[in-house]
Amino acid sequence: MTHHFFIAGGSGFVGSHLVEYLIGKGEQVTVADLMPPSSSNKLASYLDKINYMWKNMNDLQEKDFDSVDYVIYLAAQADVPLAISSPRYTFDINILSLVHVLELLRSKQKTKLIYLSSKNVYGKVPENRIPIIEEETLRPTDPYGASKAAADLTCQSYSNAYGLPITILRSGGIFGPRSRPTQVIPTFIRQAQKNEKISIQGDGSQATDFNYILNLVEAIMLATEKDAVGIYNISYGEEVSIIELTDLIIETTNSKSQINYLPWRPGEKGMKLALSIEKASKELGYHPKVSLKNGIQMTLEWMQNK
Repeated sequence: MTHHFFIAGGSGFVGSHLVEYLIGKGEQVTVADLMPPSSSNKLASYLDKINYMWKNMNDLQEKDFDSVDYVIYLAAQADVPLAISSPRYTFDINILSLVHVLELLRSKQKTKLIYLSSKNVYGKVPENRIPIIEEETLRPTDPYGASKAAADLTCQSYSNAYGLPITILRSGGIFGPRSRPTQVIPTFIRQAQKNEKISIQGDGSQATDFNYILNLVEAIMLATEKDAVGIYNISYGEEVSIIELTDLIIETTNSKSQINYLPWRPGEKGMKLALSIEKASKELGYHPKVSLKNGIQMTLEWMQNK
């Protein structure tokens, strides 16, 4: 049976992989994005196979969701440094646009929403409560994390107040082919390939949880297939320090790079983060299939061949 997927913010990194997967499965796909189709390089191979709506999320109308089974909400300002320098812009994009779509979906009680949240909503969590479970208090430490936490809570409120079927996926740091070149893993790979110094903030002891893009796509699909609504952590389920990540990338690329230590980025000093994926494993059947090491290798190969 074919389903109709509406991907809000579908021309970016995550959206392009999701579109690729859905088209391969013969599903009907609509993408809404601010990016004009002529500039949507990541979707160039699929534009003749999807319905592409070039518009702001705030301009969407109720009729746009008439035949939609699943809304995958990816639209976001996801650049942390930009969020720090332009917090108001980030809040406008990450919260108000979402509220507009949620309002439209109040009349579509059978349309399920999958909202892509972030590990950043948790902020600094005491080490004795790591790995972090979904019930942990949200303590975002920067405007990006705060905007995602507010959006996360907004989704929960609409689900509780209006009975909307909403699944929230709090993802680890996503990486893989077609990711933004400014993200940490492609940046480190690029520096390592050139045997340049790899620049890290602080002493590299800060640790976080990552996830390869295809693991996330699988989690999104599992969320559409299951009746479960609620919140799920989606990641590798283990913390990796920036120093460990740097060493792994240097090893994978056979690089001679040295490390360049920079001042701490606001909110990062002392940060330790790993997400518990036990709930997603039990209720969604989620198990990350592509390891961090293999994911870095595949990302390296893509960067070499693009």
